[in-house]
Amino acid sequence: MHRAKSSSSPDLVRINASQFEALIRAHEAFTSGRPGGRRALTRFIVARGVQAHKRQMQDIDFTGADLTGASFIASDMSRASLYCADLSKADLRATKLMRADLRGARLNGARMAGAVLDGADMRAAILCAVDDLRGLRRMGAGASLAGASLNGVDMDEAVAYQVDFTNCSMRGITLRNCNLKGANFAGANLDGADFAGARIEGANFNDTILTGVNVEAMMLPPSVLARCVMSPTESAIARLDQIRVEIDGSHLWGITNGVQGRPAQLAGMDLRPAGSLFKARFLGGLTARNTMAIGLDFSESELQGAIFDGADLRNANFTGADLRGTSFVNAKLSHAVFDKAVIGDLELIRGSRRTTNFDGAQLEGTRIVLQPNRPDVAG
Repeated sequence: MHRAKSSSSPDLVRINASQFEALIRAHEAFTSGRPGGRRALTRFIVARGVQAHKRQMQDIDFTGADLTGASFIASDMSRASLYCADLSKADLRATKLMRADLRGARLNGARMAGAVLDGADMRAAILCAVDDLRGLRRMGAGASLAGASLNGVDMDEAVAYQVDFTNCSMRGITLRNCNLKGANFAGANLDGADFAGARIEGANFNDTILTGVNVEAMMLPPSVLARCVMSPTESAIARLDQIRVEIDGSHLWGITNGVQGRPAQLAGMDLRPAGSLFKARFLGGLTARNTMAIGLDFSESELQGAIFDGADLRNANFTGADLRGTSFVNAKLSHAVFDKAVIGDLELIRGSRRTTNFDGAQLEGTRIVLQPNRPDVAG
């Protein structure tokens, strides 16, 4: 190792790839309690272009480190300190950064598709390249966070000019005084987001979820709001009793083996007013084509042979649900949860089978693997 001195900042310690690997191995041993482990001394290091894929790096301290072009694909860096670190052009795809300290970090050009940053502190982070002498200008690629999870993130004062947030889950994010000019929020879930003082000129809000957001203060033109998902209308809320009757009839059909009731018919409806009514119910054969079902709880439900083609199911919960033979053709499923769900073939009458169908579905953030050679990381 050798040090690069600076009159205005702490000494930086340059390390090579093998030295970096030794530090990470020692840190993994330390955090797991294995013999020979020690806390890694990684503050203010220069380790450009290093690789550490699928490593256990929780609580590691990269304060002030220069990690330009480094690759941490699918590593766990939960609670890591990356305060004022330089992660320009780093590869952080599918990396876990929950509750990480990214204050003042440079992320211009970083690849962060499918990363999980829930609860992270990203105040004053720089997500695009800037020219400090001539004012804010886009000098290179901004960070790409397409499909990332940023729920509860504090991004106040961040510079995110023309950054890609497509299909991100950003529920409860704070973006106060953030520069978001030209940012792309297409398909993102911004439920409960705080945009106070943010600059959003030219930002793309196509198919963006803006429920629980002070849209009046955002001063978006009606043409933009018309392309966003807002709170359920009064007419949708008025159909709650109809939804409840369909759910109860479906459950009765299931527990009586088809003697009473019938499969629920809910095609084209806004199901959000139903809240948790779909949880732990028998809903086999449900017809829910083109429904609005964002964030609904279907956990522990029996949904064999259900049809959700074209439905909006972003952030929906299917934990423990039986989804054999269920059809999600062209459905929006970004950040839906499928933990312990049963996915596979449903045996039909006369021996035929119907498999769970995700053809054309949006699957960012779901961790569903559809192809044998596809890496087991977030979609």
